[in-house]
Amino acid sequence: GSDSPLVDAEMIVLASDLFGELGVEEVRLRLGSLGTPAARSAYLEELRGYLHSREGELSDEVRERIDVNPLRAFDADHEGTRRVMDEAPTLLERLDRPDAEHFDEVRRLLDRNGLNYEIDPTLVRGLDYYTRTVFEFECKRLGAQSGIGGGGRYDGLIGQLGGPETPACGWALGVDRIALALDQTEAGKLERRDGVFVVAEADGRERALALVTELRRAGVTADFDLADRAIKGQMKQADRVGALYALILSGEGKATLRDMTSGDEREVDPWRVAEEIRR
Repeated sequence: GSDSPLVDAEMIVLASDLFGELGVEEVRLRLGSLGTPAARSAYLEELRGYLHSREGELSDEVRERIDVNPLRAFDADHEGTRRVMDEAPTLLERLDRPDAEHFDEVRRLLDRNGLNYEIDPTLVRGLDYYTRTVFEFECKRLGAQSGIGGGGRYDGLIGQLGGPETPACGWALGVDRIALALDQTEAGKLERRDGVFVVAEADGRERALALVTELRRAGVTADFDLADRAIKGQMKQADRVGALYALILSGEGKATLRDMTSGDEREVDPWRVAEEIRR
């Protein structure tokens, strides 16, 4: 609902901080602007004319796509095509004044918030409803398939769906790519433990479910055995799933809380486990 550059900057800062908190290393932010659809349309005609004027230097694939999708020429690996595109006009050079001012303000806000970025005039989106700011986060550790998230401003989306013209901005993250990036960092190799695994004999499973429900409602990650494992098997499962604690239920309403990292144990009131963990 807002076309303010503050929205664009907030979205980008939020994603960047998320990667930082997760521990993703060697992240690069590429930033560009697509301007308005009208400006983009005029630029595409100019780019098609430029490419046609140098068709003999382009790859067969790029030549076939000039009239359909000339922007893809910027992604080509063909040596001759890359030489041509190094001299090609860019959309950033053709932004009208309001779009250029919007982009400058986004950059100023990112600078003020301490974000490093690279201006990439070749950064494009294949969807027509994108406008103005576009951005892409990459992790160098992943090689050619380095994209871990990206997005931008898509002020034309709601209108194309039949609604009122409504400014919008956002991003999508590649969860699988982020996981791969974390696997390649030292932080990702460290054991991460979280939550409670409730361990109980067969006749205590209903009690375990009630406890797990109580813990989850208190904001504690919790799980229990659903495969009829013996106590020993449940303890192994607690270790496999990376539980920080195992809550071992015994008769007469008693329970033992085991730290799965140190092995330390202490008796606890099972209905006050959430408080114990926070403490």
